[in-house]
Parts: sequence; C-alpha cells; structure tokens
Amino acid sequence: MEFRERRIGQIVRDFMHAYTLAERLGEALRGGELRFDLVDELVGEGEAFLLYRLKEECHSLFRGSDTGPRSEFHAEELFDLAIGMLFHEGMKFREGHYLSTAYGPRFDRVIQDGTAGGPMADAFRRVFEAGRRRMLESEAETAQLFGETRDQLRLLLRQRPTSGVIARSLLEDPECTEHVFGSLRILLEEVYGSPVRGYRLALESLIENGHFDDVETLAGAEWAREDEFCRQAAAFARGMSHYYAGNPAAALEALSSCVRDWARGGADASPAWREYARTALAKLAEGASADGLADRARALAADLS
Repeated sequence: MEFRERRIGQIVRDFMHAYTLAERLGEALRGGELRFDLVDELVGEGEAFLLYRLKEECHSLFRGSDTGPRSEFHAEELFDLAIGMLFHEGMKFREGHYLSTAYGPRFDRVIQDGTAGGPMADAFRRVFEAGRRRMLESEAETAQLFGETRDQLRLLLRQRPTSGVIARSLLEDPECTEHVFGSLRILLEEVYGSPVRGYRLALESLIENGHFDDVETLAGAEWAREDEFCRQAAAFARGMSHYYAGNPAAALEALSSCVRDWARGGADASPAWREYARTALAKLAEGASADGLADRARALAADLS
C-alpha cells in the first residue's frame, strides 16, 4: 500500500506540474512567443515528456486494479481516461504547432521569392491554415480538459484512504497546489477533514521516512503552528537533524523535550519516532561523559523506556 501511495503522490505532483506548464504554453501561444521546447516539455513520445509519463503511470497503476471500493475504482478509472485524453489532445497540438513553425516559415519564404504558385501553393496554404486552426482548437480543448481532470483528481483524493505520502505531495509546494486546486484550506478539509490533520499526516510521513530536514518548514505553516503534535514533530525532527549532523548537545536538547512529554502522557509518538529516538540516545550515551552528555542521554533513554 505504501508503494502505491508513493506512486499516486508522484502522479499528483506531475499533474500539478503539467497543469501549470499547460497554462504557460497557452499564454505563450496567445502572446506569439511559444517555443517548441516548451511544447516538447509537456507532450511527446517518451519518458522525458511530462504527459507521456503521466499517461504511462496512470495506465500502469489504475487499469485493472479493481481492488478497493467501487466508487474509488470508478474515480481512478475516469482519471486514467482523462489523462489519456489529455495526452492525445496534446499530441494533436504538438503536431499542429510543429507544422506551423517548422514548415510555415519555409513556405512563406518560397512564396515571397516568387518561386511557388498555382495549385501546389494553394494546397500548402490549406494545410497550414488547417494546422493552425487545429493547434488553436487543441489548446482550448486541452485547457478545458485540464480543468475537468483536476476536478476528477480532487474527487479521487477525497475517496482514497488517508495517506501521509499524498498529503506531502499537496503540501510541499502550497502555492502551486492552491494555484491548481483553489483554496488549500478547502481542499484539505475535503480530503482530510481539516487542514491540521493534513499537516499531521504529512509530518508523520516525513519523519517515518527520515526526511527530518523538511519537517520544520512544513510545521511552520499557518495551520500547523498552533497544533501541539506539529510543534512536537518540529522539535523531534530538529533533534534528529542535529544528531545526524554531528551536533550531540543540540540533538539532546531538542529530543529531551519530546521524550519527557511522551513520558508525561502528552502527544504520543509513533513506534517509528520512538525507534529513531532510542537509536540516537544509545549512540549519544556511548560518548565521553566529561561534559555530562552521555549521562543525560542515558537518563533520557530510561525515561523513553
């Protein structure tokens, strides 16, 4: 299940990236400044292209995985279909843009030189005009389809079991998430019941996977600052970061407040947190005791036990 959630989390990240990239593409097209490398980044045949990767990952993950509730499977299936449609609509746009930008200027030069005319020139004009119309229509269709696919992804997230890994994908770049989905508060309430619960799940996932340096930034967000669990997560992660950075005094200082709070029956920690703390305190207790750090570490380990 954890591996599946990680894959869905990456799909969420890639979708938000593709959504914002498609917006940039549309703005550049309307401003007459669209470069083919921007089109290439969004859509093409191969793993290097964003929509292709999204399509392949969704096909691999969601097709034939009728293992959960019917509503959840239905949401995944529709999202997979929508991503497939986005890819094929994007390919139509790519072909239209390539035709217009690669062949159009060459044809214009030939016409200006007076070396082409007659039925062949008329045929070229029809092809280029049709290609440009197709490109503009595909861009408009893609923009609308991105909005509808985003709404389907929102529904999919609401129907999935709560996941800290997916919460991380939504919270690691809150400005991007809010740009794509609208109000972050409303999104977190829909998916997790409250913003604080979303932050708790994300912080717990970061700590359990050893990403201590990322915790403090996330725990400093608006809805996390006043929550006891989030404050303790920040202190604990700070202690572990100091420990791995070779700063035992700072590590012990940060860990002591957490361990003593657990001993008093405060906000409890998951088994993974306790195991991290045991490992760090055992190593600190092995050090020289001239500065009293080893004795303090042993006493703290006893409190943890």
